[in-house]
Amino acid sequence: MSNKRPRTISGASEDVSPSPSLSKLEPRYWESRLFKNTFTYKGKRREVNGWSVKIQLFGQRKTFSLSSGEPTQAAAEACQIYQTIATRGWDAVDHRAGKAGFNSLLVTRSPATDRPASFDKSYWESRLIHRKYLDPANGQSRRELSARIEHAGISRYFPLGTAIEPAAAREAMRIHQGVITEGWTAASLRFRRELTLAFRWLENPLAWTYTTIHTWKSGDEITSRLDRPSKSGLRKVAVIDPDASLRYSLAASINAHDRFECNSAYASVAEAGREINRSLPDLVLINFSQPDQSAFVALEALQAIRPSLAGLFYSEFEDSDELFKATPGGSAGYLLKRTPSFRLLEPISETTGPLTRELVASKIREYFQSVVATMPSGPSALATAKLTPREHEILTLMAKGQLAKEIAEVLGISIWTVHGHVKSIFEKLNVHTRTEAVVKFLQK
Repeated sequence: MSNKRPRTISGASEDVSPSPSLSKLEPRYWESRLFKNTFTYKGKRREVNGWSVKIQLFGQRKTFSLSSGEPTQAAAEACQIYQTIATRGWDAVDHRAGKAGFNSLLVTRSPATDRPASFDKSYWESRLIHRKYLDPANGQSRRELSARIEHAGISRYFPLGTAIEPAAAREAMRIHQGVITEGWTAASLRFRRELTLAFRWLENPLAWTYTTIHTWKSGDEITSRLDRPSKSGLRKVAVIDPDASLRYSLAASINAHDRFECNSAYASVAEAGREINRSLPDLVLINFSQPDQSAFVALEALQAIRPSLAGLFYSEFEDSDELFKATPGGSAGYLLKRTPSFRLLEPISETTGPLTRELVASKIREYFQSVVATMPSGPSALATAKLTPREHEILTLMAKGQLAKEIAEVLGISIWTVHGHVKSIFEKLNVHTRTEAVVKFLQK
């Protein structure tokens, strides 16, 4: 190869930037990025026939030779390679770098725009999910649309801020593009996510509350009162979570209580250990998935610094279905109760005096006993009693997170037979979703 700069399309310099109005997800962006390599043979400078393109993403940069000699098609191919890397990572194309032909990397495309279907509004219109959220201001439920965004092996639900489908589809498309171009970390600060949090009050018998929470995003007010005077009479709560967007959302939810305030929020156990004797919390909430140590060890370390500190672990799930799949087995009994996000500490809201472990344990038992006592006289038990032995088997497997295909394999029946039994279970339990069926089953 010569040391001379390769020729770009239309004679443009390689360093000329495309129009700022164009997205990297559009083939036109790549037209001005195309170039032809040159080499010297027998003292003469020669130019290769095909176009090439340099793609930089996720800290890597590689040159790709494109199969088409026609600039428009070559630009479309370059765009396709970029989208493949963005959605599936470099491993999906590394072995093809420098070689022509990416037909094997074709993804579902929209014929009208020659773009991947997931970059079109119509794609998202068919994937919108209806949600009902409880408004803490008036206690009324409101209808909103959300969408599940997948990228690089990770998926999350995002509330779209509207019940109008065209507007929701546009927002879903915008979030999807943001995740691809910026990565999950940056996108998690730009857009609110919808998560299910399970608060692990007791493990055996298992007694958890769970809530749906919308994460904080850049521009929202940080509602932690760390730098404000504490209100008298409120229990002080600290939060430890490496995810800033979730950390600040929990602070807001805690501060919506009339008996609690979040006066400190930390990204790590080490940070909390340095500051805990200054903030003096009564209770610390710890994400069960700590990056460097187990949550139990983390709590013990903090209690060594502040012995009176009470602790509560919570786990993060994509949605309620994922929570039920992940519920640990082997417990003597199961009780899961949904609470609104602004009442997530409800089981201990009536406590007075020092928050000792014994007091917390006592109040938790009282709370869940009252939950059972206030249930209508045995509807779940009566309903499940109507189920056939086979339906009981299937519902038990559903409660363990088994999918219809997996249930069919375990029981040696067809997936259509499983669907028929599930339909019958829904009718007998008077429910409409798998989650509702499992909740009734676990509360029987």
